[in-house]
Amino acid sequence: MRRLPWVAGRLLRTEAGLLTKPWAEAGASSLTKAAAFSAARGAGAAPDSIFFTNVSGLKGNSPFLIGMMEYFSRHMPNVGFYQPIGADVLKHGKGARLPKHVAMLKSAFELPDDPSRMYGVTEEEAQALLASGRTEELMDRVFSKYQEYRKGKDLVILEGATVDGIGNLVELNGRFAAELDAPVLMIMDLHRDEEVTVEELPSHSPLLNEGYLAFQFAPQIMDLHRDEEVTAGELYNRAMISKQDLQAEHADVLGVVLNKVPKRDTQIINAQLSRKLAAAGLPYAGGIPADPTIGTARLNEVCQELDGRLLYGSAEDLDCDVNEVLVAAEDASAFLEKLDAKNQERIRRGEPPSRPLVLTSKSRADVLLSLTAAHVTGTGPHVAGIILTDAKESVGAATDRVLMHYSDQLVPVIETPTGLFETARIVSSVNPGILPESNSKIDHAKQLFSQYIDANAIAGQLALPKQAKMTPKAFIHKIHEICRADLQNIVLPESADRRVLAAAAEIVKKGLARITLLGKPAEVQAAAEKFNIDVSGCSVLDFLDTSNPLVEKYADQLVEARKAKQLTKEQAYDLLQDLNMFGTMMVRSGDADGMVSGAMCTTANTIRPALQVLKTPQKTLVSSIFFMCLPDKVLVYGDCAVNVEPTPEELAQIATVSADTAASFGITPRVAMMSYSTGTSGFGPQVDKVDKVKAATALVKESRPDLFVEGPIQYDAAVDPAIAAQKIKGGSEVAGKANVCIFPDLNTGNNTYKAVQQSTGAIAIGPLMQGLAKPVNDLSRGCTVADIVNTVACTAVQAIGAKQQHASTKPTAAAAA
Repeated sequence: MRRLPWVAGRLLRTEAGLLTKPWAEAGASSLTKAAAFSAARGAGAAPDSIFFTNVSGLKGNSPFLIGMMEYFSRHMPNVGFYQPIGADVLKHGKGARLPKHVAMLKSAFELPDDPSRMYGVTEEEAQALLASGRTEELMDRVFSKYQEYRKGKDLVILEGATVDGIGNLVELNGRFAAELDAPVLMIMDLHRDEEVTVEELPSHSPLLNEGYLAFQFAPQIMDLHRDEEVTAGELYNRAMISKQDLQAEHADVLGVVLNKVPKRDTQIINAQLSRKLAAAGLPYAGGIPADPTIGTARLNEVCQELDGRLLYGSAEDLDCDVNEVLVAAEDASAFLEKLDAKNQERIRRGEPPSRPLVLTSKSRADVLLSLTAAHVTGTGPHVAGIILTDAKESVGAATDRVLMHYSDQLVPVIETPTGLFETARIVSSVNPGILPESNSKIDHAKQLFSQYIDANAIAGQLALPKQAKMTPKAFIHKIHEICRADLQNIVLPESADRRVLAAAAEIVKKGLARITLLGKPAEVQAAAEKFNIDVSGCSVLDFLDTSNPLVEKYADQLVEARKAKQLTKEQAYDLLQDLNMFGTMMVRSGDADGMVSGAMCTTANTIRPALQVLKTPQKTLVSSIFFMCLPDKVLVYGDCAVNVEPTPEELAQIATVSADTAASFGITPRVAMMSYSTGTSGFGPQVDKVDKVKAATALVKESRPDLFVEGPIQYDAAVDPAIAAQKIKGGSEVAGKANVCIFPDLNTGNNTYKAVQQSTGAIAIGPLMQGLAKPVNDLSRGCTVADIVNTVACTAVQAIGAKQQHASTKPTAAAAA
C-alpha cells in the first residue's frame, strides 16, 4: 500500500476549505514538527513522489512547481525536487550553469541539496543518448541518480523533460514516471504552439516610428503563441488521449491541471471540464489563468536570453517588468524629446508614464549619458534599463569613469555581444519564465496556485492505497544495493569466453562482487587484451596447476563428500581437472561464495558437481526460479528448469523456497499455485493435476501460515485484478496481485516462461538454483554480457542469504553447553 506520509492522516482535515496545520501554533519547534511527522508517517515508510509533465509540450510549469513545493514544505521536513533531464541551463546570475528550475526552487525554498544531484543528465547528454539509440542507458542513469537523491526525502517533486528535439515527450516522460514509480499530474496548456519565424517578427510586433523602433511586450507576443478558442470538450479529449499515452508506458496518472486559462473562461471551463473528467475517473484539480505578471518578461530574463553582462546599476533592479522596448535609432536629443512626448500622451489618456527598455549600440555614448542623466537627476524620462549591443566596442574611458561613479544610482545597463538587429530579434522572442532572482514572480506564483489549484485534492489522490510496484530497474537497483553492501567472491570458470571477461570487468567496475576467473593467468590476460577488456581488478587462479595447495585440499574434501560412492583420491584429482568441479569445490570450501557457469558448458556439466557436493543437511529439494522482468513489474516463476513432475509435497516445498528466495531479493511474496482451473471449478481427464495443486496449497498453508498463498488459480486471475475480482469471491491477498507463480510441472513452467519472454520481450533472469547449501547458477549458452552480470548479482544475493541463514541456525555457545 502506498501512503502519503502524514498527509493521509492529518493534512486532509479541512474546514471551510482552509487547511488545518497541527503545528501551526506559535512557538512550535522544528523538533516537535519532526516528531509529529515521524509518528504519523510510520517507521520505514518509503518516500513519496509526484511527477509533473506538460502534456502540451510547452514550458511554463513554474507556478505549479512553486505552489506544490510551498504546499508540501509547510507540512514535511524534507521535500526535494528532481528533473530526469536538467533543462534550460542558466548562463549567469544566481544559479549559473544550473538547470533553471533546479536553481529557482533551490533558491526560493532554501533546499540544502547539492544541485548536481537534483537532475539525472544534462540536456546535451540526453539528446546524445537518445540520438544514438541508447535509451536504456539514459533510463539507467536517471534512475540511479534519483534513487540516491530520494534517500531521506519525505516527498520528491519531479518535473518531466521539456527538451526540444528529442521526439515524443509524453512517451518519454511516461517512461520516466513509470521507471521512477512516480504518479503523474498532467499539465495542459490552453495555448497552441506555432512556430514564428524571424521573417514574421516585424509584422508580429515591431513598429518603425519616426526614427526609433518600438514594440510592445504583450504576453501573447512573448510566448509566440496564437490564441484560439478551446472548448471543454476538446480539453477533455486531449486529457484522455494524454492519459492513454502515459498509461501505455505503464505510468500511473494522478490527475490533470490547466495552465494559462483565459480569465473570462475560467469558471465555465472549470465547471464543464470537472464534470466530464469526473465521469471518466480522472481527477481535475483546477486551472491557473493566463496572468500578466507571470506572462510578462522581466529584465533579468531578457538579460539571461542575451547572455548579457551588467555594466552599471544594481543587480536587484533587474527584477522588473519589461512591457515595452525602444530601439534608439536617432540622436540623443530627438530620442529624449520623442520619449517625453510619448509619456505626455499617456498621461493625457490617464495612463502612467512608460518605463521602456532601450536598445542601442555601445558606441552611442550620447544616448547612454542622456538617459542615465535623466534618471539620476530625477527629471526623466525614466527607463527600465539600457541594453548596449556590440559589446566589443567601447563607451570610452571618460564615459566609463562617469558612469562607474554614479553606478549605484543608475538603472541597469547591460552589454551583449550581438548586434542591434539580432538583439532586437532575441528580445522580441523571449519566453517569460521565473528565475532564481524573480522574487516578485515567485511570490505571485504561490498566490496563484493557492487561489486556483486544489492542492488538497492532489494530496488526497497521493494518499489513496496503491499496490506496491517493483519495476525491473527498481529490482536490479535493489539487487545492486544488496551486493555493494556486502561484497561476495564469485568464481567464473569460463575465462576463455569474451562475454565472461567483459562481464567480469563490468561487475568489478560497478562494485557488485569480487571476481575469480579460472585459467592460466597469462592466457587470461592475453584473451582480455585481445578483446580490449580490463580484468586487472579480477583474481585469476590456475586450476590445472597441480602444485597449487588448493588442489590437494579440494581432493581430500571431494573424497569425503563422495565417500558413499567410494571415490578414490586419484579419481578426485581427475574430477578436479574439470573447471566446474574445481569452481564448485571453491564454493564448498568457502574460498568462493558462489559460482556462475554455463556460457560454454552444458547445464548438466554446470549443475552436476553442485548436486554432488552442495546438498543441504536437510536434503532440501533442489529447484529453480526465473525472475521475469516485465515492463512494469517483476514476477517469480518456479520451477521451470529442474523438477519434471513434482509430487504435492515437492510442489509445496518449491513454493515455500521460492517465496523465501523472492523475499531475499526485496519482493514481498504473494504465492499463486497455478492450475488450468481456479478454486473448485476443475474437472475432466486431468483433474488429478488440480488435486495435486490443491494438496500442495494446503501443505503450504499448514507449514507456512506466514505466507500469502492462493490455489489452485489460473494465471489471468493471479495477475489481473479485474479478472481476479470476477473469479475469486470474498477477497484475496494474492488474486490479481500474485508475484510468485508456482507451476504444477516442468512442461507448464518451462513453456510459460518462454512464451512470456518471447511474446512480451520480458527479461528472464535465471534459472537460479534453490535448495543448495551455497549458490551455483547456470547460464544459457546464448547469454549476453548483461545476462551474466545479472546472474552474478543474483548469485551474490543468494550467497549473502545463505550466510545469514547459516548464522541464524548455528547453535550458540550457551545452547551447545
